[in-house]
Amino acid sequence: MKIYINYGAEKLSFNLSDSFEFNEIQPVAAHRVVTERDFDRILENAEKLQFQLASATLFIVNDAYRPTSNDTILRWLFNSGRLNPDARFLVACGCHPAPTEQQLRQIFGDLYDELKRRVVIHDADNLFEMDAIGQDRTGETVYLNRAFFEHERVVVIGSVEPHYFAGFTGGRKSIFPGICDRATTIRNHDLATSFDAAPMKLEGNPVEEHLRGLMSLLGERKFFGIQLVLSRGAVLTSIHCGELNETFMAAARDSEGIFSRKVKGKFDLILAEVLRPLDSNLYQVQKALENCQTAVKDGGAVILFSPCSEGIGSNSFFELADRWKPDSAEALEPADRFGIHKLHRVFRIGRRINIYLYSELPRGVPDKVYFRSCTSPRDIIDGMVEDSFDIIKTAVVRDAGHTVVTVH
Repeated sequence: MKIYINYGAEKLSFNLSDSFEFNEIQPVAAHRVVTERDFDRILENAEKLQFQLASATLFIVNDAYRPTSNDTILRWLFNSGRLNPDARFLVACGCHPAPTEQQLRQIFGDLYDELKRRVVIHDADNLFEMDAIGQDRTGETVYLNRAFFEHERVVVIGSVEPHYFAGFTGGRKSIFPGICDRATTIRNHDLATSFDAAPMKLEGNPVEEHLRGLMSLLGERKFFGIQLVLSRGAVLTSIHCGELNETFMAAARDSEGIFSRKVKGKFDLILAEVLRPLDSNLYQVQKALENCQTAVKDGGAVILFSPCSEGIGSNSFFELADRWKPDSAEALEPADRFGIHKLHRVFRIGRRINIYLYSELPRGVPDKVYFRSCTSPRDIIDGMVEDSFDIIKTAVVRDAGHTVVTVH
């Protein structure tokens, strides 16, 4: 059987012998496509309960590492006269690097040249541009970008997909870690060393519980949420508008219906296809591993296909690997901890299954953070045939950065 894997702009093909039982797992295709007219109707109803969008003076938008259709939504808002000519636009980068010019044009589309003088880029390390909002449950001070406090009517545009330790992206994540300080993000992400922090899990998830506590520091402050759900092929299939948490929860239900794929029994081998924008760097590719690793048998293997054309993606987490020792009781200072959750999780998963990464990264770079560099997926596949007398149960997971495979 001949199969293919999307890899950047290429398609890789492999021939599987009769030794393989092949399965293909992918998100649900869009059952409908949201149009501009649909969006206008949804907004009209939401504005009656919230506020008129034309009066909003701050829009919080995702950076380029989320598949959010910011450009489409902003264009539709502009077309309907709902985009205030004095509004500012805060890019919620969290701890990601600042967007490049090319990425900003991707985020804002054909409106970028008109809006760029009103665009603010969040920098999680610049406390001079933030104000304190209180203390979290650890007693540490929490800071938010000052632009947030300068505007009473705030719109949060986000997309809701499964997230490997926060349950889902979207909603509250546009604020925390979207526009907060690095130290607060580190405290939140440290909780992801628990595997109770898992894709599509909200209740009993320590990361989500901490996020709810952080949001409570904002008191009765209301946001106008525009939460999107994109199905297979990045098709905009649903939009929820209104109060932020309500729109987030509704979008999460839609997202789970699209990206949750249940299977009977575990696989010996999963070939995980990572699509844009999550295939951009090593920091992002872990999401694909987390979404399918529980469906791999003990001692089995997952091969991740991701060019990582932008390189590592986060020097801090990569350099942390030199100081962090698995199962060590030695504590690191808070400022040195960012990325421990990533190292801890991949290391632990790698004790149970074999994790390979086929990418453009130099050989040895993925190994430093507990992936195994793979130069020839064919050799791994052939090696499994040589080592097994049984049929090798195999799956290709399409868009593994979003598709969550669970066994029932």
